[in-house]
Amino acid sequence: MMKTAATIATLLFALLIVGAASAEDGEETSTPYFQTRAFNVPILNGWEDQSTGDIAQFQLAKATIRTATVSTGDAIAAAEADLAALTSLQVPQPTYRNKVNLADGTWYVLVYDLDTETTASVMARPAGARAVVISFVERDPAARTALLTLAQVEDSLEDASPEIAVAVEALSEIALSDLAQAERAILPSGEWLVYTGEGARAMGMVFGNDSYVALQEGAPGDLAALADAYNRTLLGFFITPDNSQYLALALAAVFVILGTLLGSLYWRERNLRKDLAMLAELAREEE
Repeated sequence: MMKTAATIATLLFALLIVGAASAEDGEETSTPYFQTRAFNVPILNGWEDQSTGDIAQFQLAKATIRTATVSTGDAIAAAEADLAALTSLQVPQPTYRNKVNLADGTWYVLVYDLDTETTASVMARPAGARAVVISFVERDPAARTALLTLAQVEDSLEDASPEIAVAVEALSEIALSDLAQAERAILPSGEWLVYTGEGARAMGMVFGNDSYVALQEGAPGDLAALADAYNRTLLGFFITPDNSQYLALALAAVFVILGTLLGSLYWRERNLRKDLAMLAELAREEE
């Protein structure tokens, strides 16, 4: 009886381990994410993967998209520290600064002109004692690209034209009316409204109650690819959850159940031995 109980316990424990390992293997093979201990971001196909253990970094031509955590709860200081580490440039005051409330918290939206050929667009927010920084940096003396997230002027609107107008006014010397009539482009990140003009392009996408806007001045570049990649990073980003307490609770529950089962089997075996002893005693008395 005790051998049976031990066998059952061993099998249940083995199944638990195999199931957990299978679940982990399934996640690794089916999720195209770069994973760190702190966060997860989509892997950008077609971009050169320059990621290290705790930093996700992808490069395409002159553009870099980077996600990192910095050891400070000050989001702006974290953004400036990470930009300095990436570019080795002195970081000036932001050309544009605002906040936007997203589903996972309040983010600072920052745009920097680091020098005459380098621009940076950053999303940063505190995460406990650290801060998350998602940045787009482009070194191109012939073009200036800015990527922003703005709360919608009116939540009922289905396109981002008001937010595109705000971005164009804040970051350039042109007006939205100077650009050609808008067209629509379907990209992996969603449906974008695109304005084009002489020496400038602007595009925007609505997601939830916010608009994601891209602006490019100067020589024509692949603004659609850059905006799509950056926004897939923003929309796909999530903090790695700490599930250790739930794992400990689940393991405790499993062992309680196994202990109860083993205790029940032991108690039944003990009662059966008593019954067998009593039957043997009655048999001897009848003889």
